[in-house]
Amino acid sequence: MDAVDDEIMAMFVEDTREHLADIELALMDMERGGADIDEELVNKVFRAAHSIKGGASFLNLNNTRDLAHKLENILHMVRSREMVPDTRVINRLLAGFDRLLGLVENAAGSDAEDISDMLADLSGLTTEHLPSEARAEAAAAIPIALPGGTVVFTEDQLSLRQATAGGKNLYLVEYDLIHDVQARGKTPLDIITTMESSGLIVDCRMELAAVGDLDAPPVNRIPFYVLFASIVEPDIVGYLFALGADRIHPLDVAALAEAAAAAAAGGDAEAVHETFGPWELTVQGAVATLSLPAGALAEAGTAREALVAALARGAGTSLVLHDPGEIDLAFLQVLVAAGKSFAARDLPLAHDAAPPRALAATAARAGLTPASLAEAGVPGKLFFAS
Repeated sequence: MDAVDDEIMAMFVEDTREHLADIELALMDMERGGADIDEELVNKVFRAAHSIKGGASFLNLNNTRDLAHKLENILHMVRSREMVPDTRVINRLLAGFDRLLGLVENAAGSDAEDISDMLADLSGLTTEHLPSEARAEAAAAIPIALPGGTVVFTEDQLSLRQATAGGKNLYLVEYDLIHDVQARGKTPLDIITTMESSGLIVDCRMELAAVGDLDAPPVNRIPFYVLFASIVEPDIVGYLFALGADRIHPLDVAALAEAAAAAAAGGDAEAVHETFGPWELTVQGAVATLSLPAGALAEAGTAREALVAALARGAGTSLVLHDPGEIDLAFLQVLVAAGKSFAARDLPLAHDAAPPRALAATAARAGLTPASLAEAGVPGKLFFAS
């Protein structure tokens, strides 16, 4: 991490401490109020979870983001009177915020921690308080894509419904950190603050993969995407952010949900087959399989093209490597980059069986370990059998 990253991380940690300084007292007051909620108090706690989620999204702290998001869902239901903040609910929130602070205090190693049980517990609490016809929303994954089809975010339908409650509009906003932010003497945190003053940031992320490397043509931009909900209408929202209409994309949540449901329904959707050198990519709906024939070399360049194609379709991908030949460091680098990119979009990337011995051997020779991979945000199961 460079000095700027260190400064931003330090600001995030300090802001989190401030947000959570009196969170226990606020939650206990919420419990005493019962069904007669103090809206200002609930909004204060909700904003704490929401602000932490936004900072964690920007800093790519996945566990912190996911936990804050689950707490935010519950608090939204409390303030919309879909859930009463009784002792059981408050105890779950207290435990969640306590774990959240611990994750932030250990930000560098937070994504290596296993919080799956807590996430499942909070999700179960949310689902329990939903009407039966709405429970599928909690698990329904909605891909959010740019006009060209590249998936930028994957959100659950429940969160999108909550974000657009009260007639809010939903937008996918494209910033360029070089020309839209730095050149104007601002920081990404300034952009987040401005947007939060007029709406709700549902998600945000910086796309460093778009920068490329020295072997590729120069790219003079760093994309920063924001999923934003606001009552501001499409015809004037451009003035709010000083961006052209081509960079602000209004989204229809109902249409997105219908498309996702059709794709999920969809063994009837026709499979798409593409070849990239020795690799064969098969995509059906939101599921992809990337296969390498037995004995074929795991070519890094063609593997990268296939993985980018699967990622652009918003497809979780299963790797099928039939007794591959020699695996070199170039392919290792591609798989590390793919692991980070798929994880950042909440898309699964895994082998259909245990990782090939040749891959694990190359990873071990390169000094990779499950712990070092986890610290970098890469699932260790891409390289090592669990």
